[in-house]
Amino acid sequence: MDEPDDSPEREDEEEIWNEILYQEEQREQQVTLDWRDYVALFIAALQTIFLPLIILLIVLVAAGFILSILF
Repeated sequence: MDEPDDSPEREDEEEIWNEILYQEEQREQQVTLDWRDYVALFIAALQTIFLPLIILLIVLVAAGFILSILF
């Protein structure tokens, strides 16, 4: 059953969406970063970039150690 466009429920729904859209517009503001933020971003970047390399290094050392024992 379709409701007419001017129903109270439809108006309430439109008000809710208007508030959500208004909140999204308010969030678009310039954010200033402190030096601690830059340090945290740098550490996160290092973890993201170097963690696979460290895991690969550990696997290669373990494989080398195991192969040196076997042969």
